[in-house]
Amino acid sequence: MSLPLPELEAFVDRLKAISDRYQRVYDVDRSGDWHLIKVQEEMGELTQAYLAMTGRSRRSVDGARHDVAMELADVVCMVLLMARSEGIDLNAAITQKWLKWEQVMADESAPELIQA
Repeated sequence: MSLPLPELEAFVDRLKAISDRYQRVYDVDRSGDWHLIKVQEEMGELTQAYLAMTGRSRRSVDGARHDVAMELADVVCMVLLMARSEGIDLNAAITQKWLKWEQVMADESAPELIQA
């Protein structure tokens, strides 16, 4: 069973256009491991926002939930751009990694899960 992702591909096209413009305006070298490093950077920012939201940092809790939402958006978008940059077919990967479990998880009588 395949996941229908044509809307996602069109969405990533839009993200890539924004990212390409960013590269031109700021003269950013996006070669090699740039996308992976950006994912890590955005994860760090998400972590900071989450710690603030949960009251576990010196930052104010005010507006922290919004910051978490914005950083989650950054992480998701950078992951999508990384997949595109690396030529990874997310449709196939998500189907193979996640959707294979739909039938197993639907069976409430299954005693335990098989190791992936």
